[in-house]
Amino acid sequence: YHPEPRVASIVASHFSPEFVVNVKETGKTLMVDYSNIDALKVTEIGSARFLHDGG
Repeated sequence: YHPEPRVASIVASHFSPEFVVNVKETGKTLMVDYSNIDALKVTEIGSARFLHDGG
């Protein structure tokens, strides 16, 4: 838990309707599938804490 996590980067896929969000301080990388905009699918991937900009 972090009271004010920040987004390090958001990267879109060139091949499918999804993007990757790296969240600083939390050590989380989120894969967001927006193929159905009314029901987003979010998959959480563990990563190193305190990510730097650019993923």
